[in-house]
Amino acid sequence: MLALTWQDIDFKNEMLFIRHTQSIIKKDQKNILTLTEPKSKSSKRIIPLSPFLLQFLKKMKEKSSSIYIISTKRNQMVSIRNYQRLFQNLLCHCHLPLYSFHSLRHTFATRAIEWGMDVKTLSEILGHANASMTLNRYVHSVFVHKRKQMNQMTKSLI
Repeated sequence: MLALTWQDIDFKNEMLFIRHTQSIIKKDQKNILTLTEPKSKSSKRIIPLSPFLLQFLKKMKEKSSSIYIISTKRNQMVSIRNYQRLFQNLLCHCHLPLYSFHSLRHTFATRAIEWGMDVKTLSEILGHANASMTLNRYVHSVFVHKRKQMNQMTKSLI
């Protein structure tokens, strides 16, 4: 997410291209942020964007002078460490439990399955090589959802 540039969004065709990832390289005792190729073939992907999200991104782009969708005040790439710190501070400020920013990916996967997204589609959106990776590592069963599924099954049998 932090490696996304405005060139990665095709507003006309409503698509997001995942073409690179953020990496940290050491140079002269300093950490330098850079864009690199994704780690696997499945990590490079195209994600369809909803009209709501497109409108939001268009408004963001109008106010941005950076090549990055998420950037520092100096229009530089934001490091994952700084973004995580910002996220933790936001959670604290809102008196919410502390989670990692990455946990939102797990929440997205779980909710997508609960709302009826098929596993293959979700797996491709997340950039996983196969659906079992998505199910085993990212999708967490929720008891309320189990009850709803059992009730639906019972209704179909009656």
